[in-house]
Amino acid sequence: MRYEYKKLFSSKLMWFVLLLTFAYMVFLPLREVWGNMGEMHQSAKTYETVIENVKLGGLTHSELSQMRNEIFQNGLGENSENYKPKYSKSAVGDLVAIERASRLMSYCEGGFEQDRRELVKGMLWQNAAESRKQTPDSYLIKANEKAIELYNRRIDLKLQSTGLSNDIHYAIFNYSMWEYVMIALCVLMTVRLFSCEYSSGAYRTVNTSKKTVQSLFFKKYLAVISVAVCVLTVQAIFELVMGACVFGLKNLSLPIQQIQMYEYCPYAISIAQFYLFKFLLKVLAYVTIISLCAFVTTLVRRPLVSNIILLPVSAGGLLASMVLFVKIDNAEKYSLSALSAYDRLRIFLPQSLLNFKEYIKKFDCFSLLGHPVSRLSACIFISFAISALCVALGYKFSGRTRRSS
Repeated sequence: MRYEYKKLFSSKLMWFVLLLTFAYMVFLPLREVWGNMGEMHQSAKTYETVIENVKLGGLTHSELSQMRNEIFQNGLGENSENYKPKYSKSAVGDLVAIERASRLMSYCEGGFEQDRRELVKGMLWQNAAESRKQTPDSYLIKANEKAIELYNRRIDLKLQSTGLSNDIHYAIFNYSMWEYVMIALCVLMTVRLFSCEYSSGAYRTVNTSKKTVQSLFFKKYLAVISVAVCVLTVQAIFELVMGACVFGLKNLSLPIQQIQMYEYCPYAISIAQFYLFKFLLKVLAYVTIISLCAFVTTLVRRPLVSNIILLPVSAGGLLASMVLFVKIDNAEKYSLSALSAYDRLRIFLPQSLLNFKEYIKKFDCFSLLGHPVSRLSACIFISFAISALCVALGYKFSGRTRRSS
């Protein structure tokens, strides 16, 4: 495949888009935290110090509340000049860290279990009420039974810091603008490599043999995928480094429910597994896009026409999901039609896999012939099917020869 890499990066446009991809990967997260890195890192350290003090000193909720009231009375009022911070450089730093530690203690020592218990009770009550109806909804009953089975698993939370607060919302890990650039990179790389012979006129020699053309198909396909996977690997490493350096990301072996925004995640996975699944699903999403691009380019054979077709189609799926998600997320009462459209997109569009967290924040199923099926599983299956179909068709159409006159 060495010659395929040479052909791929013999274009200045490819180098420009690749550099632009890395530039966006670095610039967008740094823009959010630039100038506040020291403050964020200090805040994370202060928070961890309070947690350690709580565990070593055996502090209770009431004692933390007394510390908080003392800061309000003496640290933020007229006597603030005489207040000596205990954990950080300021009374505000102490207050924020104590508030976070208090919330974590409440969440780990009872709040999490109580919320899950109430959720299961609600499902049991709903099933009992549905069973009493003359025509009960069998899908609803089965879905609730599956959810109850998942939510009844024991999750052992720890009074430990993951380095990330709810206020961050994984902001640095979800930049859709970078995904658009990455989609453009995948499309342009695929079109470039699969149409190179036609744009240069070399097809007159290469395409005289069906066997030669089809043997080159998989070399080109694997060359594009390998470059895309390398870029995604660099981006995943950068995310983890940013998380560790800026937000103190740590304790990746803890369950994902340790982070309160994933309280209702029904799956027993760790934070490390969350990042691994996220990476693998991103790879699958881009492999599907590359497979589609390979098929269309092999069929059309003209680079300009292929780009005109593929760039809007590939980016449009992500844009549609984003528009509906923002509309639903910001609306006080979102419409059922918008929610239904968004859920359908998450099943049929591989681009939806780029936002893995939306699949696991709660029990997420749909009805297939009356049986509950995970939207995530369905999207993975459909993405694999699209990839296999596009590769098979692309391989078949690549065998068409065009003999020179």
